[in-house]
Amino acid sequence: MRTRVMRGSGVSSRAVGLALMVSVSFASIEAALAQEAQTAATSQQRSFSVPAGPLSAALVSFGQQAGLQVSYVPSIAEGLSSAGVSGAMSADAALSQLLSGTGLTYELTGTTAVISSAADQGATIDGAIALDTINVSGGEASGVGFQGTPDWVYETPAAVSVVTREAIKKTSPRDTRELFSSVPGVYTGEGNPAFPTVSPNIRGLQDSGRIVVSIDGARQNAQRGMTFGSAGYNSNSGFAFVDSAFIREVDINKSTDASAGNASSLGGSVEFRTIGADDLIAPGEKVGVDLSFTRGTNEYDVQGSALVAVRLTEKLSLTGGFSRTDLGEYSPGGGEEWDWDTNPYFMGRETWSSFLKGEFDDHEGFTSSLSWMRQNLDFKYGYENSENFEHVVNDSVTGKVAWNPESALVDLKASLWLNNSQGDETREYRPGANGAPDTYLDLDTLSFGGTIENTSRFDTLAGGLKLNYGVEAFRDKNTSSAMSETIAQNPHWATSYTAFSPPGMRDVASAFLNGELKPAEWVTVSGGVRYDWSRLKGSPSYYHKQTTAVGSNRIIESIDNYLDYLIRYMPDTYDRLHTICTTGEYQGRVFTPAQQASVCNQLNNTLPNRMGEIIDDRWYDAGVTYYGTTYTTSYPAHTEDVDRTDGAWLPSVTVELKPVEWFRPYASYSQSFRAPTILEAFLAGGTPSDSVGTAFAPNLELSPEKARTWEIGANVLYDGLFTERDGVRIKGAAFDREIDDYIVMGSIVTADVPDKTYYSFVNLDGPTRMRGVELEGNYDARIFWIGAAATWLETEWPEKTQIFSNGTTTTDGSIFAVAGNVAPDFKLTLDGGIRLFDEKLEIGARYTKVTPTQSRTVDENGNLEELTEAYQVVDLYGTYYANDNVTFRFAVNNVADVYYVPATGGTNFAAPGRTATVTTNMKF
Repeated sequence: MRTRVMRGSGVSSRAVGLALMVSVSFASIEAALAQEAQTAATSQQRSFSVPAGPLSAALVSFGQQAGLQVSYVPSIAEGLSSAGVSGAMSADAALSQLLSGTGLTYELTGTTAVISSAADQGATIDGAIALDTINVSGGEASGVGFQGTPDWVYETPAAVSVVTREAIKKTSPRDTRELFSSVPGVYTGEGNPAFPTVSPNIRGLQDSGRIVVSIDGARQNAQRGMTFGSAGYNSNSGFAFVDSAFIREVDINKSTDASAGNASSLGGSVEFRTIGADDLIAPGEKVGVDLSFTRGTNEYDVQGSALVAVRLTEKLSLTGGFSRTDLGEYSPGGGEEWDWDTNPYFMGRETWSSFLKGEFDDHEGFTSSLSWMRQNLDFKYGYENSENFEHVVNDSVTGKVAWNPESALVDLKASLWLNNSQGDETREYRPGANGAPDTYLDLDTLSFGGTIENTSRFDTLAGGLKLNYGVEAFRDKNTSSAMSETIAQNPHWATSYTAFSPPGMRDVASAFLNGELKPAEWVTVSGGVRYDWSRLKGSPSYYHKQTTAVGSNRIIESIDNYLDYLIRYMPDTYDRLHTICTTGEYQGRVFTPAQQASVCNQLNNTLPNRMGEIIDDRWYDAGVTYYGTTYTTSYPAHTEDVDRTDGAWLPSVTVELKPVEWFRPYASYSQSFRAPTILEAFLAGGTPSDSVGTAFAPNLELSPEKARTWEIGANVLYDGLFTERDGVRIKGAAFDREIDDYIVMGSIVTADVPDKTYYSFVNLDGPTRMRGVELEGNYDARIFWIGAAATWLETEWPEKTQIFSNGTTTTDGSIFAVAGNVAPDFKLTLDGGIRLFDEKLEIGARYTKVTPTQSRTVDENGNLEELTEAYQVVDLYGTYYANDNVTFRFAVNNVADVYYVPATGGTNFAAPGRTATVTTNMKF
């Protein structure tokens, strides 16, 4: 029986708890909101794009784009249409244009727009129709898109996706990375699934900053190459931590352009946006509380959170919360007994997380916020009698300011951020003759940076022009150390534990300019250019083993007695026999008096002596001549002083057409660039063991990666297809990305050690191509919904995959990088359900089909090898809205208890088997 042991007292969360906006009557809203807020809502300039169509759908889009709650009686919008609205203007002007010709009136009161008719106004006074009022919150998704995706995604001419807070709550994720399972073109991408980390794979790209992962803009740049299981200690993986309890939504961009947040990104970004006061506090209230608690089967012990928001003044609000997660070592599907001797443990985890955010809005165009998320995680991984315990404290701090006065030339935004990832690892004693003692690793990454940008709008002869320009920069600083009883005596042995978290510093800066021109209502042209610059600075040292022959032929010495012989040549045997002779016991075994006497006789020299020596594990009798030499071994060090810079100009362009309001095709082209990271540039040392690390050396000729991406796509937004309340949302894209100098693990020969081959990061000789098609769509008729997301992906490695070129050095062609395996060529998610009892009860099901994960290794026929099996999984979920304050949720993931390895996961880590969860959410 194994006992789960966790180090430290911290426990971190994932519990889900989102405050739903409370519907209130027109009269109560009018009384609660201040006149100052009304002035801001009336005058602040925003960009609107609301298509023509049914008035009810137009009001939904308006509320989302204006950031307002729209309140109206359903009957007054029946049968009415709107001509829509497009362009930069105030919310007041936009709503006036939207309602033109409908005969309806409106009133802006703070954060709410109240729509009414003359007949309704009299009834509203006595409250007769208050219960029939519809409230459309500007911050929430309309629910028409796939799994609640908001409309702005389907209005954006780019491959973007969103995971809403409502979708997060319905998922009941064990790990944050599970949020991406239904997103087209995105995979979980974990090289070590035992880590509760987030390293998304987008269109086949992941790790090393290829995909930027951030929390409110604070980049999670820590990398950890010490993957586990089938991956071995041979590649790198993102080491980002995100607690979904505090996440409002996840914004996913699957490509790059000349805008903020794209510095050093090769293929896209994933930003986790945190909650704020507006997500918790109902209109007209000053305090909002959200409590969530989840329990489940299969070691889903507990996930819970408590969130509170307070409006201290009309301009200042404060949001805070705590979350806890306690998860055990789950069982995989299939009903098979897990072999702990040959397979690694599944993750057990305890976490405490906290969150604090202050927000200021002067209602005259100036806003600011300061947020801090702290995650304190304890988790473990390993095999039986070979466990590793991890303790990580991750702090993310972001400060933002925005100024949008009544000027078309100024829409200024700036941010400063810091992320400090502090990892402590305890590697338990490894049994066996060469077992290392308890070893303690300290692996830290400090990142900090900032962005400043402005948007200016102009009227030109060619149409409306919007220019966005600015700069961003950040620094990564790595430190690492290892300590144990043996390392204290042999300091160089630490190089075998810190190789994949090497010390060093990286600076990245980017300047960008992009513009958007609308020469006509049916066409939009946008494009820009950015310059990315990177600097790496560090002094990595690598080692090689050098053995020198010493001595000459000599006569073998004699040993006079067996006792001396044991002490000199076989100390372990001497200790065992001496213990038995003196105590009669050894390692719990009790010997008979006769056995004890026999052992003592051996030590008392009653047996015949054999005199001689043991040399290199071979016996030589005394007096013979030994023809040979003895050897001495040393480990010369070679230190490289690295101070290198890289840079590139990167253009991008997009053309969007709008032949009709509901259909929006587009085409785009972009270039991207990623210089080597600290890990890739300074890798040196060996795999974990008590010895000097001689396996890895830095590659001084490593080149940056450069990519060119073509994309064509289309968006469809259509409301009122069959009924007034239904809607269709479709988003599709086809892409073709070609990458030069793709970085993988290979082999090199250094100038200082020409007779030895080292493993290192190297560039593929030739272009790597990733192309595919992504499609998502959803039809929502309110009483039911049905949606789907599909991905087709094809990856082609260079014809010379087995030969690498690095300057003047040609490697031996070994590829063994497996963290971040090649994503499957097909993934499909079907999602559907029904709403009952006036939409108080939702019951849904999700079906997922994934083809095998592939490796980076090419077989004899030139095809990528398969690492995992295909799988099909069915999940069930449901939500019951008991009242305005209490919501119950249930989920049964992996209903059929299928045994499978998640796409791009390590092959020794199967997914959890059937797991049922129940969640209670309360808000007030």
